[in-house]
Amino acid sequence: MAVQRIEVITGAGGRRAYSAEEKIRLVGEARGGRGTVAAVARRHGVCSSLIYRWRRQIRSGELSPEAASFVPVRLVDAAPPAGVGSPAVLPSQPPGPPVERQAALVEVVLTNGRVLRVGEDIAPATLRRLADVLDGR
Repeated sequence: MAVQRIEVITGAGGRRAYSAEEKIRLVGEARGGRGTVAAVARRHGVCSSLIYRWRRQIRSGELSPEAASFVPVRLVDAAPPAGVGSPAVLPSQPPGPPVERQAALVEVVLTNGRVLRVGEDIAPATLRRLADVLDGR
């Protein structure tokens, strides 16, 4: 009987998909004094260039733990408080006096119970910074 050689390949085949939380954790581990980027990459079986890419994505705001999550939203029919929001002129106006429209408000209830009311046209990055500061993060 002839001896046959068999090769056993272990590990995941193909590309691995990393969640935003995993990416942020690995970048934090490399930055947090637990070793260099190369050591962290070796320990977790990741190419070190991925950690550098994720670091750039975090700095640019492209990668954040909130990016892929859902939050509960409740719509309320209520008039905004007087003096809140800036009036905006509607773009397609018939000839005559200008028609003003009150910017809609978005109300965000933070985990510490504080309520943040902002205009509908606020930039997401600005809203995230405000929420983080007011929520004590």
